[in-house]
Amino acid sequence: MFKKVLPFFVVMILFVACSNNDTPSNNVTEDTNVETEEAQFPVTVDVEGKDVTVEAVPKNILPMSLEVAEIVLELTTPEDITATTKGIDDPLLSTKVEEGKQVEERIGAATNIDPEEIIALDTDLLIMTKMYGQEEDAEDILSQFDTPILSFSPFVTVEKFQDAALTIGEAIGKKEIALEKVEKMNDEIEAIQEKVPEENAPSVLVLSEVGGDMGPFMLGPTNISYDLIQLAGATPATDSIDLERSGPAEMEQIIKMDPDYIVLLDFFGKGEESFSYLMEDSGWKTLTAVKEDKIMLEDAKYILNPNFENSKGLEKLVDFIYE
Repeated sequence: MFKKVLPFFVVMILFVACSNNDTPSNNVTEDTNVETEEAQFPVTVDVEGKDVTVEAVPKNILPMSLEVAEIVLELTTPEDITATTKGIDDPLLSTKVEEGKQVEERIGAATNIDPEEIIALDTDLLIMTKMYGQEEDAEDILSQFDTPILSFSPFVTVEKFQDAALTIGEAIGKKEIALEKVEKMNDEIEAIQEKVPEENAPSVLVLSEVGGDMGPFMLGPTNISYDLIQLAGATPATDSIDLERSGPAEMEQIIKMDPDYIVLLDFFGKGEESFSYLMEDSGWKTLTAVKEDKIMLEDAKYILNPNFENSKGLEKLVDFIYE
């Protein structure tokens, strides 16, 4: 390989030509991007073994859960979104609060999906995650209409989240952007993991409220925090009690786990107050993490919810554990 040197006058001609055509060039680029997106359609994407065909570039996308709303807002503009969930407005749960302000319409929470409300909206692509059960019924009803539906199982690992982001990117004509975002996230994760020492993996327990009045939960394999703990070179404390899914926090089980580190996730903005009934229990003071002051309070959005900011959550975990 070697470089060619252009004569000076040729360089000047090229420079002047480019300078005189800045604005038209930008317009051509924008038009070309739109044409390129449209040329990709129709596209058929594989959503967990089910083929879904999107006939044209979606311009009225309806993400029906927070995690997919954050993906869509990461890949395209708010103008392409007809409505989204109310959780997008919560700075403790959402990483896209500012972008969400540009989407006017809101739909009910994932625990209370109203198919009639959704049908009434002008939408050409529905995206959802099946986390609470009610989505199954809504999907059955909505599938009777012509609007394509991308329906995902919960994103319990970073890899599952990224796979969904790539699928959504392809379905909305933003495949290359999605790939760039995923690669950037992986680069960030790799850089963070370089700070993890080679030693016995300490145990980490993540506690968080999950909505309603159910109180704190112990987060297990059914939440992405479990994967983040492992990516941080640590061991989920819930493994010691064979916890199969996230569930209500019980002091007896926490004592049995006796974690090296405890992470408290702020879901409602109440800080440690949300965990007061645990912290006031006499058994709390017997825990290794408590005696050694290895407790971290953090916003739920970085560690509880799947999003592109999970790399930041991983960094917070690594800094907390190994600092």
